Amino acid sequence: MPDHVYFQSDDRLEGILELPEERPVIGGLVVAHPHPLHGGTMAQPLVFRIARTARDRGMAVLRFNFREVGRSQGSYTGVDEHRDVQAAVAYLRQRLDAMSPASPLPLGLAGYSFGSVQSARASGRMGDMVQALALVALVVHWEGYRVGGLEGLQDYAGPVLAVCGQLDELVDPAAVEETLKDYGVDYRMCIVKGARHTFDHQKPEVARLIASFMEESFKGLRLREIPGLCDSVQGDQTAQPS
Repeated sequence: MPDHVYFQSDDRLEGILELPEERPVIGGLVVAHPHPLHGGTMAQPLVFRIARTARDRGMAVLRFNFREVGRSQGSYTGVDEHRDVQAAVAYLRQRLDAMSPASPLPLGLAGYSFGSVQSARASGRMGDMVQALALVALVVHWEGYRVGGLEGLQDYAGPVLAVCGQLDELVDPAAVEETLKDYGVDYRMCIVKGARHTFDHQKPEVARLIASFMEESFKGLRLREIPGLCDSVQGDQTAQPS
């Protein structure tokens, strides 16, 4: 059963923690939702689908509301929300350690749209706490909003999966790839055929893609060692060795 939880960032945040049913926990996943000023919450359909699919694959999943969303306290700033992601990761890390004190379980981080920006910003600020990072519909240029850049991503050493909609009206896949190259991360891009920013008809495929990436990354596989990762969404671009 989903567990309604609260944890501390700059202010108290609310989240939902779900554990796999009748199977051992293989790791954890934090999922960050889209832009609060556009109605983004932890109940957003793609966020929910990613969380539920990952849970069914054996992961303990925490989705949460950013500050000033739902019952989360604090005020939206657009640039400080990466600290909410860091707080969520720290909370789930504590829960995972309590489940398996003798053998640390791996932990992944996934963000969607605004949540992917804040997850990217948080990823390099937490040492080796995050073993895999998924960025869905990463908006690298925001028009008319005060949203922080991706500072911190350059310090993230783990694998990065970038998922872009082929017809996304806010995200240019070429700009995302150029940005990831500039930050020097170990990345793989999956372009979802026919998808817009909201992934209206592709939510199950995207959720399965994220869960598969986390599952394989938790086994210690490198990106190029994960066969057919992007096959289900029909489009694949992989960083080439420099």
